[in-house]
Amino acid sequence: MSVNPIIHDITTRELHAMDDLNATIDLQKAVWQMQGNECSSAYIQNAIIHNGGNVLCAEHEGKMVGFCLGFPAKRGKELWLWSHMAGVLPEYQGHGIGLLLKLKQRSWALDNGYSVIGWTFDPMQRGNANFNLRQLGAIANKYYVNHYGEMKDGINAGLASDRLEAYWELQNPRVIAVANGSTVDPTPIDRNLFVVRYVGGDDVIYEMPTYLKNDQYWIEIPRKISTLKQTNLALAQDWQLVVRKAIVHLLSEGFVATDFISESETCAYRFTRA
Repeated sequence: MSVNPIIHDITTRELHAMDDLNATIDLQKAVWQMQGNECSSAYIQNAIIHNGGNVLCAEHEGKMVGFCLGFPAKRGKELWLWSHMAGVLPEYQGHGIGLLLKLKQRSWALDNGYSVIGWTFDPMQRGNANFNLRQLGAIANKYYVNHYGEMKDGINAGLASDRLEAYWELQNPRVIAVANGSTVDPTPIDRNLFVVRYVGGDDVIYEMPTYLKNDQYWIEIPRKISTLKQTNLALAQDWQLVVRKAIVHLLSEGFVATDFISESETCAYRFTRA
């Protein structure tokens, strides 16, 4: 992960005042290219804060450059913190601010009785997958087809709003290592165990074995789905359908996404037996 000198000047804090909560609206528009009616309002955020959740921001020289919000969510008998939104201004991305915010959210969650944080992310977005699984140490164990229906913002338009659910176990040894500044060496990609792979042109290959005898399998995704949507929307949609089919099948067979590897030519999810 590249580091920019500005990371040393970043501060984080909890938000409570309505003026601060209103300031997140412009940030949401910039990060997700949302319209005003698609944003999480200051009123909703205020209700979240007063009912067991929180809103955090990252600032650089007094400017809000990132934020995240989470609220209580019941899963079975467990109470999670559901991280509904987390984002950093485009010009500040790639410099560790998102990681700083998530670790601040983890610390707050532990202090307030939560042991798990969950959220959803677009499985076709390489940056999200790498951040959630590789950098944070989360796993993904549920898949939702067209979870939010048709979305028209600048990032999601063109594809169904499929989502993977991240499960971030806050006291997991790997997560503790991340919080302490350590990294876990990536598992080398095994191209013999790809169940989805790109072979060039308009061809994405699905090769799911009849019997899943191995303990791991790999699913390739495009390096830049946003660019692909602009240049070849039909291929981007084919990619999504094939990836969806593969992930849903592996999850149904007891596998979970435990890592994501991004190389110069290939990026892929690693699924292992739960």
